[in-house]
Amino acid sequence: MEALYLTIPMAMCIAAFFLYVFITAFRKGQFEDIESPKYRMFFEEEYPQNNSQTKPNSPDGPTSKS
Repeated sequence: MEALYLTIPMAMCIAAFFLYVFITAFRKGQFEDIESPKYRMFFEEEYPQNNSQTKPNSPDGPTSKS
């Protein structure tokens, strides 16, 4: 019975903390658009490849023979 005197107030404090976190997230707009982020990955363009990694004298590049 004495354990309830400790666990119930601790549970209430934890519940109040999560309620506070939820309310602040709701006020900041975290839950305004929950549908479009899951479809965004289908419409993003791929990033261009970085060409600075290729060597200027690589055999794949243009060569000039005299």
